[in-house]
Amino acid sequence: MIRLFDTQKLVKESDKQGEIPKYSKVTKDVMKIVWPSMVEGFLVALVTMFDGIMVSTIGNDANSAVTITKQPIYFMICFITALNIALTAIVSRRFGAKNQEAVNRTLHEGLKLCFGISAVLSVLVACLARPLCQFMGATSNTIDYATTYLTIIASGFIFNGLRLTINACQRGIGKTKISMWTNLVANLVNIGLNWLLIEGHWGFPELGIGGAAIATVIGNAVAFLICLVTILLPKGYLKLQFKQLFILDKETLKDIGHILPSCFIDQIFMRIGFILFALIVNYLGDDATYVHGICNDLNSLMFTLADGFSIGTAAIVGHRLGEKRKDLAIVYAKVSMTISIFCAIITCVFMFSARDLLISMYKPETTERANMASIIMIIAAFTTLPQNIQWVITGILRGSGDTKFTATSSLVSVTCIRPLVSYLLCYPIGLGVMGAWIGMLIDQALRMVLNIWRFSQKKWLQIQV
Repeated sequence: MIRLFDTQKLVKESDKQGEIPKYSKVTKDVMKIVWPSMVEGFLVALVTMFDGIMVSTIGNDANSAVTITKQPIYFMICFITALNIALTAIVSRRFGAKNQEAVNRTLHEGLKLCFGISAVLSVLVACLARPLCQFMGATSNTIDYATTYLTIIASGFIFNGLRLTINACQRGIGKTKISMWTNLVANLVNIGLNWLLIEGHWGFPELGIGGAAIATVIGNAVAFLICLVTILLPKGYLKLQFKQLFILDKETLKDIGHILPSCFIDQIFMRIGFILFALIVNYLGDDATYVHGICNDLNSLMFTLADGFSIGTAAIVGHRLGEKRKDLAIVYAKVSMTISIFCAIITCVFMFSARDLLISMYKPETTERANMASIIMIIAAFTTLPQNIQWVITGILRGSGDTKFTATSSLVSVTCIRPLVSYLLCYPIGLGVMGAWIGMLIDQALRMVLNIWRFSQKKWLQIQV
C-alpha cells in the first residue's frame, strides 16, 4: 500500500530519466487537468438524465423512444470521437514538445475533417431516421416519437461535431476547464429549453419530444459558439485563422492519418458492439427497453468519473511523452489509475445504496419495471469497478498513440464477447435484460485484464506520434 503513494517506487531505477516529483505534486497536476473533465462529463450525463426525466412526463413510451435513438446518435458521434482521439494524442505531444505552430496546424486540419464528416452524417441520418429507428427495434408505440427525435438531432449534428473537436484540441493542451464551462452553459440552455418546449410553458408551443430534441440542438449550437470564441481570442494558445481553413496542410494530415485509421476501427468496433447489444435489449420489448434506458442513463452518470480520468490522463501522458520523459508518463499514469480506483469504489457504494431513489425519479408506470431496474442497478454498481480501471488505461494507451491495441481489444471484447454472451443470457438461458447487463460486466472485466496486460508490457511508451 505504501508503494502506491511513493512515486519513487512507481518506476524502476533503471528507467528514471531525471527527478521524480512527490506524490502530492503528481496528484495536484493530475487533478488540475482531470477534475474539469470529470465535471464536464458529469454535466453531460446529468443533462441526459434530466432529458429522460423530463421526457418521462410525456410517457414511458417517449422515454423508450429516446433510448432507441441513442445508438444511431452515438454512431454519428463515434466518427468524430475517432478523429478527436487522434487530435488529442497529436496536440498533447506537440504541446509537450512546445511546438505551438504544429498544435495550431493540427487544429485547423481537424476542423476541416470534422466539418466534412459531420455534414455527411447529418444529411445521411436525417434522411434515414425512420428506417434506422425501425432497425433499432422501435415498435408502433415508439416509432413516431423516435423518428421525430432522431431527425431533429441529426439535422443539427454539425454544431455538436465542431464543438467536440475544438474541445478535444483544448484538452490536448491541458485546457480542460474551457470544455467544462462551454458544456455548463450549453446544459443550462438545454434544461431551460426542455422545460419551455416539452410542455409549453411561458407561451412557448408544446412540442413534446420534438421540443426535447430542439433544446438539445440549440444547447449544442450555444456550446459551439462559445468554443469558437475561445479560439478567436488573441491571447489564446489555440488560434483560429480562417485563411488556414482553405489551405491543405499535407504534412499535418499525414500525422493525423498515421493514427486516425486505427482510431476509426476502434470506434467502429465499439459502436457495432454497442448497437448489437442495444438490439438484443430492444427486441426484448418496450419494458426491457425502458428499464435499460433509465439504468443506462444512471450508469453513464457514474461513468463520467472514469471518463474524466481517461480524458485527462490521455493529455497528461501525451505531454510527458512529448517532453521525452517516459518515466514521468508511467508515474502520472499509475497515480491516475490509483485515484480512479478509489473513485470507483465510492461510485459502486453510492449506486448500490441509492438505486431505488434514483429510479423513482423516472416515474416507472409499473412496479415490475421499478423492480427490474433495481436489480439491474445492482449489476451496474459492480460493473463500475472494472469499467473505471479499463477506461483509464484506455485513455493512457490512446494518449500514447497505441490505438491499434485499443481497436483490437474493442473487436474482441465489445464487438464479439459482449453481444454473444448477452444474447445467450437474454434468450436461450432466459435472463432477459438482466442477462444483457451481466454480459456488459463480463466485457468490462475482460477489457480490464487486456488493458492491464498491455500497460505492463510498456510498448505504449515506444510509439511515435
